[in-house]
Formats: sequence, structure tokens, C-alpha cells
Amino acid sequence: MKGFKLTRQVRFALLIALLVLSLVGVAVQAQDGPPLPGEVIAGDLSAPRGVAFDANGNLLVSVAGTGGDVEMSANSPEGTPSTFNIGLTGVVLSIAADGTSSPLIQGLPSYAGESEITGVYRAIPNGDAIWLVTTSAGPGAFWGSTVVELDAATLMSRRVIAMTPYEVANNPDGNEIDSNVSDIAWLSDGTMLIVDAGANTLYSWTEADGLQVAQTWSDNSVPTSIEVAENDDVYIGFLGAGLAPGAGKVEHWSGGELLETFGGLNAVTDILLDGETLYAVQLVIFGEQGPGPGNVVMVNAEGATPVAEGIPAPFGIAMGADGALYVSFGTIAFAPGMTGGVLRVEPGM
Repeated sequence: MKGFKLTRQVRFALLIALLVLSLVGVAVQAQDGPPLPGEVIAGDLSAPRGVAFDANGNLLVSVAGTGGDVEMSANSPEGTPSTFNIGLTGVVLSIAADGTSSPLIQGLPSYAGESEITGVYRAIPNGDAIWLVTTSAGPGAFWGSTVVELDAATLMSRRVIAMTPYEVANNPDGNEIDSNVSDIAWLSDGTMLIVDAGANTLYSWTEADGLQVAQTWSDNSVPTSIEVAENDDVYIGFLGAGLAPGAGKVEHWSGGELLETFGGLNAVTDILLDGETLYAVQLVIFGEQGPGPGNVVMVNAEGATPVAEGIPAPFGIAMGADGALYVSFGTIAFAPGMTGGVLRVEPGM
């Protein structure tokens, strides 16, 4: 099983398709149960994904959207059909320090399938640019699996790095052809590191050398997220092969060598490095009754310590200048009409 997708070749929810019925119950319980941890600073968002702060302290929230009125069909390489309603409802919201919210980037492609909505996954400021990490419904869909650079001042596009052509030509992990770019970060020399969950590969990219394979995982462990430390050590979060309980992990690499693995986690969708403190977002937690709401944990060699629990389908995490954690939730609507938002959580709560 491969990918961070809705069908085996297409989207995120493939790996959770067998959990949907259980998680519908989870979603209903979450709505009727205890309040969410922390403060909801944004709500009623359709499929919120990555969160990141810009240099002015604004929180950028990538929202995949609600799809649209145009029906599209896509087949996997094995011929498995999927149908999507597509539109330009994806948006990157900017939330100021005073809580006011406004759309920064609008009209992004949005693909609504049976189990999940896909489109923009992350918006990450870096210098004078905003980089969008985007995924689409499948072959023939606009942008596909791409990393897009926008001028931060004008929001005009500068470049599009297409991941699928490299996967088709090279298939680094040797498994089925599948690209689903999921996160990016930069080394101190400006080299971009790109995590592709579908290709199970970490790439490096520079304008001079283009895409280069830095590391690949043939076991379908699904890398989803990346952080770079001040000394250029690299941390990578993994959903886990088959979304099995305890298969999620975070790997710590230095100079191309694997130093340590923080294992026993569940469905890691994002990580955050604050100095020597490592946080991970777990999409779901597996218990005796099956999958339950996810959480945020602090991870070290001794294990995982919960920081915020009982969060329905959390996805992205960022730290504000106030030292609080900002976490998107409700990234997948497991119940009709279920929406998501962004939580502000004090790490010491």
C-alpha cells in the first residue's frame, strides 16, 4: 500500500479508507463530547491542512476547499476509477495577531472526492517568496503534485516544480508510480528538501541541479513532513506503512546518516522542531475500541508525551511568537457537514 491519498494512486484517504466508518462515530462523539483543547481561532474551514507563520506574524492556513460543480473522473494506473467534483474554492487564509482573518490567495484548485477534499496542502513563506505545496485528483488535473513558488509581494508565480514527471521517469522507491508531494524545508545553504509521500522519497532541489534523490523508503512508510534544525540535521515524520497502529515515526538524519528513530507513533501528519523540542501531530490514536481522535505529542528518546488530546483529525502545526502551538483540525470530514479549523494550544496546558 502506497500513498498519502484518496485512492491508492490518487489521494490521502486510501490509507484510512478502512477506518472511515469507525471515524464517523469518532467525529460524532467529538462533536458531542468534551470541548476541544485550547482556543479555536478559526472555524468552519473545509479541509484545513498546513499552517505556517510569515515574517509579520500572520498565520497562513492552507484550506483545500469545497470542490466545485464540475465533475471529473480519474483512473489509477491499475484502472481504478474515482470521481471528483472540482472547482476553484481552495484558499490560503492569513490570520493576523489580533485574530482577523482574510484570504491571501484565492481560486486554488479544489477536488472533492467521496472521502476527502484535496488541493493546496501547505503555504510556506521563505524570504521574498511563498511556496505552495499542492496535490490534485489524479492524471489530467491542473498542477498535479507540485511545489509552486509565488512572489510574496505580488503573488505572481515564479516557478512550478512538477514532481510527477520525475516519479514516472525514475520511480525511486521501486513501487507503483505515485507522487504526492507533502512538505518542504531548506538547508542553510538554500537547498530545498522536498518530501513526497506517494513516492516515499526525500528529494533535494536547487535551481542549478534540479531534483535529486536524497533518500527513499521502499517499505511504503509514507513520509509526510520535514523539519531542518539549525545545524542542518533533518527530521522526517511518517504516516506509517498501512497506517498500522504504532507504525508512525519520526526519523532524525545528520549528514546523510540515520541517527535515531522515534517510533511507536500513530499516523504522523506534521512535525515541529522548537530548539531541541520535537512535536508531532498524530491524525488518529488507536485504542482498544479502534481509532479515536488524534493529538499533539512531544517526542524524545523516552517516548511521546501528550500536549493536546482529543483533536478530531488534526493535520498541521506551527509555533507562534507567543510560544503557543497552532494546530489545524478537521482535515478530513468523517461526518456530513463536519468542518475544521485552527486551535491555539499552550504547550504547558
